[in-house]
Amino acid sequence: MHFDLQTIWAILVTILIAGYILTDGFDLGVGILHGFVAKTDIEKRVTINAIGPVWDGNEVWFITAGGAAFAAFPELYAALFSSLYIALFVVLLALIYRAVSFEFRSKEESEGWRKFWDQSIFWSSLLVALLIGVAIGNIIAGLPIKNSAIEGDLLHGFVYAEKFPISFINLVNPFTFHGLYGLLVGVTTVLFIMMHGVSWLLWKTEGSVAERARSIGLKIWLPFVIMYVVCTGIAYTISYKIGDVSKVKYLNLPQDMVQQIAGMLQGNVLPHALFRFPAIEFALIILAALCAVWWLIAVKNANGAQAFFATFFTFVFAGLAVMFGAYPLAVPSSLGLEHSISIYNGCSSQLTLTVMLIAAIIFTPIVIAYQAWVYKMFLFKISPESLKREIEAGGEEY
Repeated sequence: MHFDLQTIWAILVTILIAGYILTDGFDLGVGILHGFVAKTDIEKRVTINAIGPVWDGNEVWFITAGGAAFAAFPELYAALFSSLYIALFVVLLALIYRAVSFEFRSKEESEGWRKFWDQSIFWSSLLVALLIGVAIGNIIAGLPIKNSAIEGDLLHGFVYAEKFPISFINLVNPFTFHGLYGLLVGVTTVLFIMMHGVSWLLWKTEGSVAERARSIGLKIWLPFVIMYVVCTGIAYTISYKIGDVSKVKYLNLPQDMVQQIAGMLQGNVLPHALFRFPAIEFALIILAALCAVWWLIAVKNANGAQAFFATFFTFVFAGLAVMFGAYPLAVPSSLGLEHSISIYNGCSSQLTLTVMLIAAIIFTPIVIAYQAWVYKMFLFKISPESLKREIEAGGEEY
């Protein structure tokens, strides 16, 4: 691995994406669990108020990750936002609708009104969580993109080979490999986000809501572990073919990386493509699994803080395993490795990356410190009884 600007920005963008999933992930999880852990209206208000002060701020990570990807890796941004356009548009609509659901739920006392918005919170949260996982799984498995420069077209860059609606359908088509793997990763992501939501509810609430969250957490742990093992096992079998070895130069990789990949080729296939650093990969996978066990123990002991950090590190280690496995590829192509987007052929100029890095070094710690302060200010337990007292005192409700 090279410690150059491209690699540094690949790590930073990965951190921003992870930051979104880890922060907005727990409130998406609470949204999915909302109707299961809360039976009465006051209990439902407890679950929503548990994330009320932070859910909208958490979504800033999504915007920041997209902005950083656009500035640091414009070719990557252009290819993904065109190939995954409909899916990302659906995610955006679901996020907007979810925000509307939070705000509108308390506007009327009608039971039917509130039930409708409760269902809206559940479905919008579930859809976002599922499609994020579907997108990640499809990218790992390899998308049908081609580098038009290989054919002498320097204008169009990386082009998604499939046209709408086939392009969208195949993202969730179980009869295509990347679609099937996308669905599996999507289900795994939903289970993880539910676990993360359980962690937050155990940390933030008490009483009946926390107890039901704990009970659900104990039930979904084993399905998550099974899906994690399945997805990891399939990832080990993923290989990338090369249509024309002479075209690998279009990846713009450093020469030692080209030689490393050439030494691993079996014919025109790069076997176990995500496990080129097996010692690191297996260590990270085992660490993620150990953190999942830590989460189970913490949930059994009703320790919300430990459970939250357990899911936090579960995702960190699993995410690092994906990053190391794909490096230096950003988006592998199922049409041939030479058509893939790497962090070298999809990046901005050295000057742009340098200026951005300086800005990131200055402002990122400030943003993280501010968000940590916000969490600290609102990290207190709430219960149906405490919320009733607050409402009677004229406090704000959702």
